[in-house]
Amino acid sequence: MKIVFHAVYYLPEFGGMESHIQSLAWELRDRGHDVHVVCGKSLSGLASYELLDGIHVHRTAWFGRNPVGWFLYTGWSLFKLLEVARGADIIHGESFPSGWPLTIAKWLYGTPVLITLHETRFQKFAKNPLLRPELRLLYLGVDHIFANSLPQAEAARRVADPSKVEAYVNACDTKIFHRTAPAFTQPGKKILVCSARLIPKKGVRHAIEAMPAILARYPCHLYIVGEGILRAELEDLVHQLKLQDSVTFLGKRPNTEMPPFLSSGDMALVPSFYEETSIAALEAMACETPVAASRVGGLPQIVEDRVSGVLFEAGNAADIAEKVIWLLGQDREKMGKGARQRVMDKWDVRLLADRHLAVYEELLDRKKKMR
Repeated sequence: MKIVFHAVYYLPEFGGMESHIQSLAWELRDRGHDVHVVCGKSLSGLASYELLDGIHVHRTAWFGRNPVGWFLYTGWSLFKLLEVARGADIIHGESFPSGWPLTIAKWLYGTPVLITLHETRFQKFAKNPLLRPELRLLYLGVDHIFANSLPQAEAARRVADPSKVEAYVNACDTKIFHRTAPAFTQPGKKILVCSARLIPKKGVRHAIEAMPAILARYPCHLYIVGEGILRAELEDLVHQLKLQDSVTFLGKRPNTEMPPFLSSGDMALVPSFYEETSIAALEAMACETPVAASRVGGLPQIVEDRVSGVLFEAGNAADIAEKVIWLLGQDREKMGKGARQRVMDKWDVRLLADRHLAVYEELLDRKKKMR
């Protein structure tokens, strides 16, 4: 089967959506499918085409990391999408603006099209009565919609045929993410790992603000993996709080390098103000690392409070500290093994691929019957 994904970002970009597309694409590749990704040249020096880990990656012009840039990219990428999608069996969009280029491809080629909704901003748009008519137009021709959390699915049903919408949490590749030799140790100290882009909605500032209270109870060290516009500001905060010996910024790391970092932690921190599905939480749990996470969005679906981790109030440094201290006092090995089993049972990428292929086959059968 030739499967074409339409996305804003793909590797070597790093983030939850990119990780989701990569895991699904690799699993489909391993099952013998011909997988293509159409995306933007979002980083300098990227090739217009490359075969990357067995995935055909086609990149086109880029217009900036902002809503205007994303919509301009979506329009311009139509030409590349139509070129790559010729002869495809399935076209799958991985960003909410993908609806209209996918619909045009469907009209031209008769190819079944579906979309996965990842972005939190989609819910804000769907709540706006002035934008709903435009959003409905985006999805008129879409055959199936995956929404990566229950709130996302509710928003999608406001602007699309409810019968086409399916809530399906993203997945983690447990073949890659599993317990392994740690990347670092701190004898006599607890280790906290936070993997997040350094942007406001990820709430990393409040995790740092919680550190003095945590340190008053446990000797510990926080490792932060990720880059973003707030790095300098967060480094200043570390200095202001005199935490230089207790907080380390590791910068951006490829997804495949994360298991040793996550396996180093006594726990992982996900302090976001909002997450649809936190791939970071799933990856940590798959590495048998309990998770302390904000009680927002799709995170309560993933982290079973006081079982596979603990939940706290987003943006509340005092509550973060209290819940982290509680978690650090638990049986890390027992909670970690339970966390991995929870991922294996519910969110392993093999289950994700099974469901996607079932939908693909259903849409192809429907196409044959219509003929």
